[in-house]
Amino acid sequence: MIPQQQAQDLHFSFVQSLASNLSAGSIELPSFPKAVLRLRQVLEDENSTTAQIVQLLSVEPALSARLIQIANSAAMGGANQITDLNTVVNRMGRQMVQSAAMSYAMKQMRESQTLDVSQVLLDDLWHTSTQVAALCYVLAKKYTKLNRDQALMVGLMHGIGKLYILGQAQNHPELFSDPGAMEGILQEWHAGIGSAILQTWNFPDNMSYAVANFEQTDRVHEDGADFTDVLILSFMLAHFLTAGEDGELQLDDVPAAVKLGVSAHDLMELLIEFEEQIASLRHALG
Repeated sequence: MIPQQQAQDLHFSFVQSLASNLSAGSIELPSFPKAVLRLRQVLEDENSTTAQIVQLLSVEPALSARLIQIANSAAMGGANQITDLNTVVNRMGRQMVQSAAMSYAMKQMRESQTLDVSQVLLDDLWHTSTQVAALCYVLAKKYTKLNRDQALMVGLMHGIGKLYILGQAQNHPELFSDPGAMEGILQEWHAGIGSAILQTWNFPDNMSYAVANFEQTDRVHEDGADFTDVLILSFMLAHFLTAGEDGELQLDDVPAAVKLGVSAHDLMELLIEFEEQIASLRHALG
């Protein structure tokens, strides 16, 4: 147990480093597989071909195997088993391939962490990320005209800022001696850092905006339902389910619910209607 003043100084120094990195735009995930970022660039290029995508996948056998597994899963309607990567990409679609690749990369990062004390936080983060991603998908599918695969990606990436912070904290195990202080750091900084990471990776602005603002449950805007609205409701629902709270999910003062035209009862019905698809999506994401 380190002295209180030393712990406070360490937390202050760590927060200063986060602020410095954020203001300098130098938010990078050093252990994030570069092959996945290269794959994402090709997937985003409208002029790229399936052959180019397959060529990149062929040098990453573990990722290729994961994509084959997902393509043959119930989430992808994989009644006919396939192993050819061309067919895999065509069955899944580019956006889903991208989500699966990012999921794979985040899993690699999570497993690369060495501190047992941070592993619990990482496991909780991954559990929430897959749940929120699946909920974003079905919410977008049922209640909006938004691209459901992009909604899935937004949900998957909403906690990337926490992944970055926990990765940076690996070099300072003393930070975890005060769980409350560590949670405070995560809560204060993760949204801004997560949004900055998505901007660095050239994600669309509406996706990075959603990651930055999904905890603003009182957010009001004039246009139709967007990814931020979907992410707000998905995160609230995931938190409600995880907490195991009695009573009803409270959405009376949540503008996002108005934008989607849903009540708490509607969301409970959604869980029943899409129970199998939510489970399949979470399993596919790992």
